[in-house]
Amino acid sequence: MKTGVEHAEQLRKWIAEGEHARQDFKFLVADARKIARTLCAFANAQGGRLLIGVKDNGSISGIRSDEEFYMLQTASQLFTLPRVSFKTDVLLSAGKQVLCVQVSASAQRPHLFRNEADEWVPYYRLGDRDVRADAVLLRNWELEQLPRGNVRAFGQAEARLLEFLQTHPYITVSRCRRVTGLKIGPSIELLATLLRWNIIDILPHLEGVAYRLKPN
Repeated sequence: MKTGVEHAEQLRKWIAEGEHARQDFKFLVADARKIARTLCAFANAQGGRLLIGVKDNGSISGIRSDEEFYMLQTASQLFTLPRVSFKTDVLLSAGKQVLCVQVSASAQRPHLFRNEADEWVPYYRLGDRDVRADAVLLRNWELEQLPRGNVRAFGQAEARLLEFLQTHPYITVSRCRRVTGLKIGPSIELLATLLRWNIIDILPHLEGVAYRLKPN
């Protein structure tokens, strides 16, 4: 078992990283629904670590672990579908407890989050944000279940899209329709296929998400 000194050193390293695609800080768990959104976002992406009892500025406030753990269980049971599983550990630093919640990348994605309107919606961890997954991501997850031998023919729409992205920093689904001349369904399929084959990647945008050529 780790000592309090080892806990403090590990926490110091993690907190120094700040919030990012695989780590989030929570002062406390006051709303099970909000924590469920982050659980889903991590499970639908690369997995992640949630440090409860740490403020946004990185200072350690500590928690009452039993109460926080109960809220996490409630969040998972009532507000995620399929239910997101997680592992917890209580870490010690200067006499304060921090609850470390580990969520693995899930093979069951998309996990859905029940929002305030009782709608089940998918969320995805992008940078240090939880964003709502769009139709492109949902279709990409479906394509992940298919063999890679399914190759899409390269045509004028693909050429127009890649030419656009060589001179523009990103493209949205609506812009893709205008650039390629495709309808909404084929535009989603095109972007999902290029995402599946690691030609493009995803980034935050005012509309939710956008897509860009994947950096070399």
